[in-house]
Amino acid sequence: MFGTIGHAKLKPGGRAALDSLMDEWNRDIRPRIPGRFVSYVGNKAGNPDEIVVLALAQDKATYRHLADLPEQDTWYHRFAEHVEGEVTWEDVEMDES
Repeated sequence: MFGTIGHAKLKPGGRAALDSLMDEWNRDIRPRIPGRFVSYVGNKAGNPDEIVVLALAQDKATYRHLADLPEQDTWYHRFAEHVEGEVTWEDVEMDES
C-alpha cells in the first residue's frame, strides 16, 4: 500500500469541523477511489488537538490519482482552514501482513 501520514494542530474548536469534513470526504470522495483504501484520523496520545492522519491506497498510482482529483484539492483547502500552520506530510510504503 502507498499513502501518507500527516500531522497537524487543530485550531480551537476545530474537531467538530474536522469530523464533519471527514464524513463529507467518506461520502463524496472515497467512492471515486478504486480498490482498497484505508484512512484513520486520530490524535497524539494525551493531546486531542495534535491530529494524526493516515491515508493508504492500494498502490502509488491510485494514491496519485486521488491527489490529482480537483475535488480532493478543494476538500484539502477546506481542511487546512481548521489547522494552525502547515500540515506535515510523509509519504509511506506499507507492507500488508
